[in-house]
Amino acid sequence: MILRCCYVLIAFGSLFVLSCADDTVQTGEITVRADPEAPFETYETFSVLTADQIPNPPDLEEGEQLFNELVNELIVEAMQNEPVCLTYIPPDEVDETNQPDLFAGNGLAVNTDEGTFWECVGGWWWGYWGWYWDPCKWVVPVPVEWDIGSMLIPVGPPPAVGEDPQPVFAGLARSLVGAGPIDEDRVRDAVRVIFAQWPEPRTCGAPQ
Repeated sequence: MILRCCYVLIAFGSLFVLSCADDTVQTGEITVRADPEAPFETYETFSVLTADQIPNPPDLEEGEQLFNELVNELIVEAMQNEPVCLTYIPPDEVDETNQPDLFAGNGLAVNTDEGTFWECVGGWWWGYWGWYWDPCKWVVPVPVEWDIGSMLIPVGPPPAVGEDPQPVFAGLARSLVGAGPIDEDRVRDAVRVIFAQWPEPRTCGAPQ
């Protein structure tokens, strides 16, 4: 099976949209959207997209990556547990006769922004009691740079031949990742918050 790429829905860090009218949940730096017309109650299985499933991956800008392995592991963990409770099909078991109801993808991006930090400079002042030291006699501008990172997780059914993928659920976490190693705790919390908004909550082990 060839998966057309696909789940790159937005320029990283910008707002994203689903193809139909959507329900939106905003939680701090996390936005979750779901297609209210999608039959979430019928979905039973899922898999995740990996880099080796995409024969012609899109060109990425510096600081962007798709199908991060750690994020995929966290997605698998979240989607097997409440409130999603779907059965996982490993990517190497997906073929034409064994396709999941949903695929989940992920994308990360880090963009550098610039600003100014005002730093105190100490100095001596003359006052009524004589000379004294002021730790912040004046301030000087100090240019700084910082990383603004976003994580996108779209979920949707396999597209029909000749059609583009249509996600039914997506979460975007802003100001999350930096240029260094990924903070697993922050990413785990973001994935948990995203899938906590699953539109059709289930109890794992309960009859479907």
